[in-house]
Amino acid sequence: MKDLADKAVLITGAARGTGAAIARRFAEAGSHVFLGDIRHDEAEAVARDIGERAQFIPIDVTDEDAWTRFVSAAVERAGRVDVLVNNAAVLHLGTIANTSADTMRRVFEVNTLGPFLGIRAVTSAMKAQGGGSIVNVGSVDGLIGMNGVSAYCTSKWGLRGLTKSAGTELGRDGIRVNQVCPAGGNVEMYGPWMKQLVGFLDETKVYTENRGLPGEASLEAIADAVLFLASDASRNTTASDLPVDGGAHAGTFIPGFNTL
Repeated sequence: MKDLADKAVLITGAARGTGAAIARRFAEAGSHVFLGDIRHDEAEAVARDIGERAQFIPIDVTDEDAWTRFVSAAVERAGRVDVLVNNAAVLHLGTIANTSADTMRRVFEVNTLGPFLGIRAVTSAMKAQGGGSIVNVGSVDGLIGMNGVSAYCTSKWGLRGLTKSAGTELGRDGIRVNQVCPAGGNVEMYGPWMKQLVGFLDETKVYTENRGLPGEASLEAIADAVLFLASDASRNTTASDLPVDGGAHAGTFIPGFNTL
């Protein structure tokens, strides 16, 4: 994707997992990447590992003023903002009965309000330069529902709606807004629930294996999908969902039925 060379790319949640993989992939494509995160030490380590094409700029995506500082710093250093990847997210596992209102608000603020503020923050700069590309990192949970993840599902369905509305609204300014919807990502997000999840290993295996393409999406596959939506290869695509889920959203593979 040669058209990404020397582009200025802002990536949130870039200190680890999916965000770090996306940052590395853009840098390999020749982009200048600005890593945003609240995890300062981890994000700085990723930036150092990537090299001279990467810089860390701290940001809390729920803070509108922090977004202004993030975008201003990138424009000051690169002169423009070509791509925004709204990747920062938090996960909560729990039934509706076991999910507090405060937890629901926090998940929404990071996963849905954060990208909204990011889109607002980059719009002026992108309009002034004639356009840009915004890629939201959603989830397969924004395409289908599942028990035990009501807060997370709600936030990702909201992000999907934001993607479609923003893509429709900003297209005439040359700004495309799309979303990748992976089944997979940063396994560290499951850390607080690992003890409970150990009791559901068989059920989890069935969930991940009974897809058209068995297993979870790799970080590299997710990063490649983000780069596609950021690049001119998708120049006529906006307000779209790109599932990176092995077909999980399409239905269930039933062992034996393929022999009928």
